Amino acid sequence: MSLHEMLDPFFAGIDGIPSAIGALVWIALGLWAVGSYIIYLPLKRLFAERTELENVWPEVLGELAENLRAGMGVESALDAVANARSDRMGEMLRQAVTEMHDTSFTEAMRDFAERSRSPMISRVVSILNVALVSSGSFSETLELLSEEFWEIYLLRKERIAKTKGTADFILWSGALICPALLGFIVAVFGSGTVGSFQLVIELGSLNQMLLLYVMVLGAAGVLMQSVILQTMRTALLRIPLYMLLANTTLLVALKLPAAFL
Repeated sequence: MSLHEMLDPFFAGIDGIPSAIGALVWIALGLWAVGSYIIYLPLKRLFAERTELENVWPEVLGELAENLRAGMGVESALDAVANARSDRMGEMLRQAVTEMHDTSFTEAMRDFAERSRSPMISRVVSILNVALVSSGSFSETLELLSEEFWEIYLLRKERIAKTKGTADFILWSGALICPALLGFIVAVFGSGTVGSFQLVIELGSLNQMLLLYVMVLGAAGVLMQSVILQTMRTALLRIPLYMLLANTTLLVALKLPAAFL
């Protein structure tokens, strides 16, 4: 039995949505969602690793500045910071210290910034390399950078903490809550009779418009969440999954009440 034939009973009985067309749309959305997530998951892991490095970067700069003020050389100070950390940042810094023995602080830190794949870390490393070869105070530059980026990190963390709940509510409302409510209302009151009133409802056209509407709603929920949380770079890859989720939720809501009424 083909997948199309297996889905036929699920779509049968929904006015305005032929089982063949409904099944093809659902299968197409499913394949699109799977393909998008195959691309999205490695990117998500990459962004998570980069965010982890950026979150601890102000702390690393502060520790490096303290070691320099204590009289350590640049290489020794960086080595002390690296050995004191057991996270991924410490591992990457230890690699940079090893490379310094064969190259220089400037080249090793430039390679470190490239491996981090973080524009923020790359900009700071460029400033540090300039400060090292100039007549300015290297430790003072480090301290100022540490304070500046620590404030930026705290502001970003506070913003995400305040807005994540709202952003997630918008996403799940568009993908689950609204499709479920719309489907339930149409399934229960779609007979055209509400109390003593007789309603004239063309369910075929209504169901078709609802199906299109909830898929647009699912996509809009992803985009709105992404704007709030500043994750637009991966929004397009997450849209197909939530369109499929909204589509499936509506179809289930249209079919489920019939089993109890």
